[in-house]
Amino acid sequence: MTEQSTTNVTDPTPRRFDVELFIVHPSLDPADISRALGMEGHFSHRVGDQRKTPKGTLLSGVYPDTRWRHSIRHTVTEQWFGSEVEGFVERLEPHKEFLTNLRETGGSATVIIQFLGDGYLADEVPPTTLAKLGELGLSLGIECFIDPQS
Repeated sequence: MTEQSTTNVTDPTPRRFDVELFIVHPSLDPADISRALGMEGHFSHRVGDQRKTPKGTLLSGVYPDTRWRHSIRHTVTEQWFGSEVEGFVERLEPHKEFLTNLRETGGSATVIIQFLGDGYLADEVPPTTLAKLGELGLSLGIECFIDPQS
């Protein structure tokens, strides 16, 4: 490990981050994705549905594709997040066939680490986890917010 990766911030202020699976597909129904993965889609819409804002205000047109996002919120008092990413990827391993079919039929899937602006977080995602992402055909995304998110 590097010196930076062994540094520990001892500020006990809670820090939140999400580990998510984000799927985009040209035709799948979000309910079918949830069923196949055994995970709830916390944010989703189906191809052809009326577009709307997060608060429900209708917009013109329809969604051109299906989008589905499963999110798990974590709260820590230290800087570490890597083990939660590892655990999440391990939960996806039994669904390799579904994820392969998803890609083969024009879809994509990304594991996202979303930092919510609560303070310092730093860690490593080990090569074994990165290799599993590759084997599952998953991309790794990182989203960082400067201001705290609710």
